[in-house]
Amino acid sequence: MRDQGRVTDYLDDYSPYLDQKWTDLVDGDLDSSLTNECVHLFVCEDCGLNDISS
Repeated sequence: MRDQGRVTDYLDDYSPYLDQKWTDLVDGDLDSSLTNECVHLFVCEDCGLNDISS
């Protein structure tokens, strides 16, 4: 699995430049804004499977 970065970086063209404390509010993980963790997108290089993990 290859780490593709934060899930919120794919929301729009400006998302990668936004502060993490704001993008954590919309990343799908209710606790990420409290624990200072970000949710990343992982993609399998063999089959293309997408997985999201914090």
